[in-house]
Parts: sequence; C-alpha cells; structure tokens
Amino acid sequence: MKKKPDGKSVQRISVIVPKNPFVQPDLQNKHHCLCALDVAKLMEWWPGTPHSPHRNPAKVKAIQRSLDWKRVAQIASYLLQEEIIQVPERIDQFFRDIYEPKRTEPGREWPPRVSKVITPMKSEFPTFSNVLLHVNGAQITPTDGGSEDGAAQLTFDEDNPSLLFSVIDGQHRINGAYFAVRLLQEKTKTATKWEIPAEVFLDLDGPHDPPRRQAQIFIDVNFNQKKVDRSLVVDLFPTARGTREPLDDKERAQDIGRKLMLETGPLVGMIQIPGIRYGVRDVITLATLANAVEDVLPDLRRCGVVDLETQTEFLAQCMTAWLEASGRFEKPSRRNTLDPENVAYQGRVLVSILDLIPAVLWKLKRTRHLVSAEAQQRTKKLLQETAERAGLLDANVFIDKSVFKGRKYLGSGGIGLFRDTLWAAFGATESVVRFDAERISGLANQTRAKATRALATGVPDE
Repeated sequence: MKKKPDGKSVQRISVIVPKNPFVQPDLQNKHHCLCALDVAKLMEWWPGTPHSPHRNPAKVKAIQRSLDWKRVAQIASYLLQEEIIQVPERIDQFFRDIYEPKRTEPGREWPPRVSKVITPMKSEFPTFSNVLLHVNGAQITPTDGGSEDGAAQLTFDEDNPSLLFSVIDGQHRINGAYFAVRLLQEKTKTATKWEIPAEVFLDLDGPHDPPRRQAQIFIDVNFNQKKVDRSLVVDLFPTARGTREPLDDKERAQDIGRKLMLETGPLVGMIQIPGIRYGVRDVITLATLANAVEDVLPDLRRCGVVDLETQTEFLAQCMTAWLEASGRFEKPSRRNTLDPENVAYQGRVLVSILDLIPAVLWKLKRTRHLVSAEAQQRTKKLLQETAERAGLLDANVFIDKSVFKGRKYLGSGGIGLFRDTLWAAFGATESVVRFDAERISGLANQTRAKATRALATGVPDE
C-alpha cells in the first residue's frame, strides 16, 4: 500500500487476467482478474449492507439478499475446525458495527437468531472456492509493458467515494471467513491474516445502474449448475480421507455403506449412486443407507460390535435375514433388474429394518456370537414373526407395492407409520393390523423404550 501526496490510500494488488473468448463482443473490453484479497480489508471495501427487495427491478442496487447467519457460523467453524460457542453473542461482538440496523431500518432483526453452539464439518484441508466480486472505480494495468502471461495490477483508491465493491457470489464465505479470522485473532492474540481467492469483474454494470449482468452471473453460477448428488459425495468421502481412520460415526457409516455396496451382503451392486447411474432403481441410495447405518452404530458398540468388518457383516446378516423372512430373497447374481412390485427391496423398507436393529440386538443378547448362522436364523425368525403380526405377509411373501401403498406407507408420513408398525409388531404378542395409528404409536414407543433400557443397562432379554 502506498500513500499519494494528498493522503489518499491507493491499493495495488497483483492479479492474473485470464482470457475469455466466449463472452459477447461488446463485453470483450470488460476486464476481470484473479487475485487474493485480505478478508479484513475486503469487509472494509465492501460494506456488506443486506439488500432490501424492491418491487421495481430498475431500482435494485445490489443482488445479495440478507445473510443466513447459521451458514456464516458454520463456515467459520469449518475453517477453524473447532466448535463455536455463544454464537449470537460473538456475531454481535464482531459484526455489530457493520450490520446492526438503525431505527429507520425496520424489519431487520439484531442480533440474529442462531444456535448457541455450532460444530464443524471435519476436514483435513479447510478451504473453499473463489468468491465473485464486482468493482466500479478500479483499473487493471498489465505489468512488464503488456506481456502475454496475463500478469497485471489491480489499482484503486480505497478512500475514493466512487469506489464501489459488491459481491456477486460468496457473501456467506466472506462473512464466515471474517468471523473465523476474528475468532482466531482473539484466541492467539496475533494479527492473523487470511486472503480469500477471488475473481473480480470491473464495470460490468455502471455504478448507478441496476446490477443486471451481476444478477445474470449469480443465476448462472447458482441456479443453472447441477448440484452434486449426495450419494456421490458419500462415495467420495473415504477417498478424500485416504488411509486415516474415521473421525466419527458419520465417516464410519460411509465406510460401511461402501462395503455393503461393493463387497458384503445381499445388495452388492444394487445400492444406488444416482449421479453416476450405479445400482438398481427403487433400491436404497448410498446416502440414505449411510444415514441409517450411522443411527445404529452406538447400539452396535454397546453390544461389543466395534470393528468395521464385524459391524458390516452384522448389518449384512440382518438384511439377508429380512429378505429371507419376507419371502422375496433372490441372489443378486441371478438377475440384473428387480420387480418394481418387490417393495421388500425399497429404500424406505430397508431403512425401517435397519431402524429395528436395536430391537434385534436386544433379543440376540443371549446369542453366543452375534455374527453367525445361528444369529442369522434367529434374526430371520424375529423379523418373520414381526412381519406376520404387522400383516405384511401374504402366503409367507411380503405384500405387493399396491397393497403397501394402500396401507399408506408411501407418501407423506408413510415411513414414520411403517416404522411404528414394525416396532409395535416386534413388541406385541398378537396381530396389530386392526390397531389404529395412535395405539400403534404408543406400543411402538413402549418397545423402543424397552430396547433402549436393555441395551443401556445390559439387562438380558425378558
């Protein structure tokens, strides 16, 4: 940073100017550049005032909407890889001077309502992609007399009233990064600095014009792009971790899900990753399976099932027992597709069977080995009796999809009703087919409580 004789501050930042042959001819002279900007300085140059909607598009001056403060805190926690406590108070402490509304600005709440504690998403390399900015009142000057390598300087006077920074995409990342830096400075008592990768567009829209081209870029980046499928991300997480052990149950569940998808159990080759068209339609997706597995891992550990191989084998054993109990078990190698009427394979059914794992463990506590032919046969009997009491078998075969739908197990609230029916039938001594929803829910809750107590206290099966 250099000082001009009149005392105004001039910033000169080294940048790269990429060539783009795809923009319209009339925009070829509109420069943009790639650079890294100090997040604390960026928060000064860009005031970050939340945009207020206006009914007249010609009077809209900024495209960014009000901040989602939970997302800001989550980004900060991710960058720090630490839990943040007293989140509303810390947001008020660091952002009050920027965002606290004046009396003449009704409708904006301060301090924002957000959870008091935010925990991080674990990562070995916390970072994020570049943000997109728009600037009026700056210029790009090639270095070395206009060499072909694209090196240049972005120059602007930060005290000039005509300087206007606005954010096209990335306001949450900028605020989250600023929040993280301020928390780190407070913790370490040092002048911590962090530079955000940025792509800066110059003068796409005039300083007093509606942000038409900025809005189009925002739409192109955020609306027209296809979001990555959750199952594809779950499949990639173990690759990203490399050889290190999983940090938590979420990562262990991802490992188990991939083994059930590729190596172990009756659904190898069937579990779906829709983003790459892997697996069989109407069978459970990898993301849904991993979420269900994560929920039962604490109960498996309570029963001494702690290592990856044994946990995977036990869950594969339970799914095999279910498919045998439902009368619809067919080895995957015998056919490439499944009958769409075969709801015994459908995701909501398999998730609900995994939801029953605590009950199965409760009843298997006296079994010598939880992973064994004996345990599988007993699990099959437990699940078959449960299905019979729930009225889910017709001539010892699981009901067809049309009947399943008629029982209201599909559609809104269907999976909850189906799970309650299974839990109620598991704990009952008679058929629950004629029970109303309230009675089924009550019986299901009683059975869940018994299983939870038994697993927590080590009390054997009654």
